[in-house]
Amino acid sequence: MISRDQLKLAIDAIDDTHLEMLHRIILAFRKPIPITSNLAFLETTNPLKGSITFENDIISPIDTLWEAEQ
Repeated sequence: MISRDQLKLAIDAIDDTHLEMLHRIILAFRKPIPITSNLAFLETTNPLKGSITFENDIISPIDTLWEAEQ
């Protein structure tokens, strides 16, 4: 692990533009991660359950002529 003095020397060697970018990155990581209160509700209920139906194989080629091909 780097010592505090070594870190200070390394930061002093960085130009102002890069130092500003590092500062913004550090501030972005300090923001708390939002926690949704409905997470437990979503784990117990599935809003998409029953919304998809299976009709047959839709990937395999078929031998039926469509009106567009006539």
